Amino acid sequence: MLYLLPNLLSDAPDHASQLPTSVDSAVAQLTGLIAENEKEGRRFLRRFTFPPPKTFRDIRILELNEHTSLEDKKELLKEIKKGGIWGLVSDCGMPCLADPGADLVLMAREQKVPIQTFAGPSSILLALVLSGLGGQHFTFHGYLPKEEALLIQELKRIEKLSSKEKSTHLFIETPYRNLRMYDKILLSLDPKTWLCLACDLTSQEQYVETKRIGEWKRQAAHPEIDKRPVVFTIRA
Repeated sequence: MLYLLPNLLSDAPDHASQLPTSVDSAVAQLTGLIAENEKEGRRFLRRFTFPPPKTFRDIRILELNEHTSLEDKKELLKEIKKGGIWGLVSDCGMPCLADPGADLVLMAREQKVPIQTFAGPSSILLALVLSGLGGQHFTFHGYLPKEEALLIQELKRIEKLSSKEKSTHLFIETPYRNLRMYDKILLSLDPKTWLCLACDLTSQEQYVETKRIGEWKRQAAHPEIDKRPVVFTIRA
């Protein structure tokens, strides 16, 4: 059995307001956990209560991240198929959304491994809903090119696609490059195009603002998004 477990997007001490009680029940049953690294895996487990004498330290943790090879993913699948209840958790909220866990889940599907998921926060979906820019037709692009010329080219391509298809487009950036991304968006896109910045979602410092590019340009100071997790959302 493989459980796809939602994670929190913030450092909130209490998970009860964001995760259903079914997640507590599932975590209490775990034999092992697959996480992006052991530290974050332990941090996730520490939030939950286990039936004595079991504690979060007794749960075996295996790693799955962007550096995990195909052969290592096959080994993870072998561990799951040996039996017990395994959980898959992501640093991004929901597993498999902008997350390397998707490959493992597809492999598990092919091997007829029972899989169950649970409701929980996703930064992508929360940003889409909070933006007000519409979710009837949307695309998440992950990270855009780093090289300036390619980045500007891709932003213009996305804007053109949004205008043609009447679609909403989301992407992210490494937090320390957020302001650079913001400046390139304002430089590259039409003043009438919408831009939403969704930052620190679900935390007490949550910041969400939707304006046309022209309005953002008239704003004297940069928005306070430097070195903070941001989802950028645009619609032409």
